[in-house]
Amino acid sequence: MNIVSVTPTLKRNMPLTTLQGYWALDKWSVDNYPMQERIGKVNSGNRSVDFSKINNHFIRSEIKYYSFYSLTNEMWLFTSFVCMHFHRLYFISTFLEEKYPYITSILDIPYDKTLNEYKSYLVQNNKPLTKVRNGQEYVSEYIGIYKQIYQFFTDHYDERPEYEKDRWNVEKLGIPYNMSRRDRFLNFTSIQQPYRELVKKYTYQTLLVQQQITYATMQNILKKMFLFFDFIVETYPKWSTLQDLKRKDIEDFLFYIRNRDMGGKSHTKNRVPSNRHVLECISNVRRILEYMQAFEWPEAPTSPIHTLIFPEDFPSRETKHYREHIKHVPDYVWEQVQEYLHKIDPEIARLIVIMEATGFRVSDVCQLKLNCLIYKQNGWWLSGDQRKVGIKEHIVPISEEIVAIVQIQQEYINNHERQVHNINNFLFPVLSGKNRGMAFSQHRVTYALNQLANEYNILDKDGAAFHFKNHAFRHRYGVSLINNGMNILHVQKLMAHTSPEMTLAYAKISDNTLRKEWEKVQNSIRIDTNGELVRGDLSEQALENGLELEWIRHNMDSIRLDHGLCIKSPKVHCEFLDYSLEVPCIKNKCRSFHVDTTFLDYYNVQINQMEEDIVKYEASGRLRSIELIKPKLIKYKEIRDSIANDNGVFGMAKHKREYVGDERKNNG
Repeated sequence: MNIVSVTPTLKRNMPLTTLQGYWALDKWSVDNYPMQERIGKVNSGNRSVDFSKINNHFIRSEIKYYSFYSLTNEMWLFTSFVCMHFHRLYFISTFLEEKYPYITSILDIPYDKTLNEYKSYLVQNNKPLTKVRNGQEYVSEYIGIYKQIYQFFTDHYDERPEYEKDRWNVEKLGIPYNMSRRDRFLNFTSIQQPYRELVKKYTYQTLLVQQQITYATMQNILKKMFLFFDFIVETYPKWSTLQDLKRKDIEDFLFYIRNRDMGGKSHTKNRVPSNRHVLECISNVRRILEYMQAFEWPEAPTSPIHTLIFPEDFPSRETKHYREHIKHVPDYVWEQVQEYLHKIDPEIARLIVIMEATGFRVSDVCQLKLNCLIYKQNGWWLSGDQRKVGIKEHIVPISEEIVAIVQIQQEYINNHERQVHNINNFLFPVLSGKNRGMAFSQHRVTYALNQLANEYNILDKDGAAFHFKNHAFRHRYGVSLINNGMNILHVQKLMAHTSPEMTLAYAKISDNTLRKEWEKVQNSIRIDTNGELVRGDLSEQALENGLELEWIRHNMDSIRLDHGLCIKSPKVHCEFLDYSLEVPCIKNKCRSFHVDTTFLDYYNVQINQMEEDIVKYEASGRLRSIELIKPKLIKYKEIRDSIANDNGVFGMAKHKREYVGDERKNNG
């Protein structure tokens, strides 16, 4: 966290003049607290705080004002303030009074200097510098609250326009942004001087004036842009512009980033630079240099951009197989989610169901408007913006069940005692706390799903806990549409894809999935509408499906699977191929399945393997795996016993299977 001190202005007096009534008192008690609904659980030890014990009245007024702001903006409950936050703030005041007794603001001493001294003070007083949560190490609350109050007054006292500061709060910029995310700042402090103002100027022009890029795009640019200016400052410490930049400098920069570990989020931090990382770094450099030259900025390089950066400088991204790149939520996982969905927060559950049923990105579901339902003569539709591609009021058809879920959420919000805080008219608003009025956090959705997977043993195909990503539900929607035979152009329109390439990726998944499921599907057998095994007749099945037995005889390799015969016309799409948690033909009572005695060995082998697996699962305590495999084992044994005992064999003898018409009569 980089914090830069600002020159105090007349606004320094605001904490002294703003607080009135209860908040102007030095002692805040629970008895007459003005926000009774935000008190929390009270006991004898958390009834009041006394600011008068902070001797420096300047620091006292700042700590009091920061407390007032945090409480009234619902960042804290009164009881948590009394029990925890005030003690940490008071500890900060004792540190400042001991080290700097005559300061008139917490900002009087540079942040880096005070932070190091504060850490030493914490150690001397046996206070922790770090804490461990879920196996990860974080800074302690004592350090966290010090950073927060310093940053708060840095922003509070800075009366400059937002775009002149070193940290821009997107809420104050007047531009659209994703309200389902909580990162609301563009932080330029990572850009070294003297180039910080240059990058801020570029951002001001492209983001605020011309609006060529989005807030999210600028955030991504800043995540990489600092590397170029770090390189320039290290290489040419006396430069103040980029006028003298040459081709050799670009080559050296590429070498520089190729030999420097990546930073950023946990999954990239300290890793060897990827081609994608290098590509983004050099793309950002070209972006700003081109802009500077196009608008004839005096700081721009004098060498033309095409002589500085060549196409060969841009590495190709690592090729990803479409099955690895497009990770969707398969049916067998979704069925497990549905089984336990009632275990999580009802609002999150409703959001997940809508996301799965519409193919909307999670950010667009979180920001759906309260009046998102549309009824037409042909049925119900859901309307919402597709922000990534800039499409307003995109609509998709929905079922009556999804309509009911949306209406439940509408009723919940409309009847909520705090619905007045739904200032943006969201279907899923935050109605309390520091984010009130904002859209639901997409991170909460991911967290809830993965907690559900861990707690209730939601498994992937390998038997491991399934790891959810919100976007996988959108991919699930696309794959399901293709698998169910929808025209690819219609899928593209329904999902608001701006080009057919993404939709074609779903088609590739579909082709692969269909073939794989066709070859590996298990437990399929001829059953009646009650799920009971019944005697089958190949000729009747062939007739039902519009096939000639002559065609079957010459295409046995095509219709013979490991576990039986599928007598479905090749012109007909198998509607059960997408179901894989249960064996689809048995579960869905498929009429086109046929098994005879030639498959006995197969079922014996499978039964032995399942019984061995159950022994292993019992030893390792994998109860959910046992629950999933037992119904399958029972059905396999039923099939095996039936064909082994020749009790109305499900099929016909081999000699009958290979004759048609008069041949069968002559060879019956």
